[in-house]
Amino acid sequence: MRRQRGSTTFEFALTVVIFGILAGVLLVRLNAIQQEAERTEVSLTLRNIRVGMQLAIGEHIMRGEEGRIGEVAAASPLDFLGHRPRDFNDGSVPPAPGQWSYDPVRRELGYLPRQPGAFADATELRWRYVARIDPSGRTVGVSLIGLN
Repeated sequence: MRRQRGSTTFEFALTVVIFGILAGVLLVRLNAIQQEAERTEVSLTLRNIRVGMQLAIGEHIMRGEEGRIGEVAAASPLDFLGHRPRDFNDGSVPPAPGQWSYDPVRRELGYLPRQPGAFADATELRWRYVARIDPSGRTVGVSLIGLN
């Protein structure tokens, strides 16, 4: 009987199928990791903006300049980051996925997701930047309110 060397066509096909299945599982998992990374990036950027707003207001309060809290409300929320977010769109070109923008007229912060599936298939995320005003009409704080 002649001894066979190498692998048969069946063994080769089985190896290709196994690698195909493993590659498919890897791609699905990689997509899930990318979505989670984008959600985390957006969440951290918003948290940093909110902390920056609180620090600016706290600084005015510590200096006894409560009347200047209105200046915080008049500024762009992105001013409180210390730097523009990665891929910030200043409005000179149409926004692309993965870019932040701020509309000073509508006072809205926006983000176009790279992976809409990470945000329940939302094609755009928006937050309104609003001043909190006490009953006497003084500005006492600011908030970012999610619109979607």
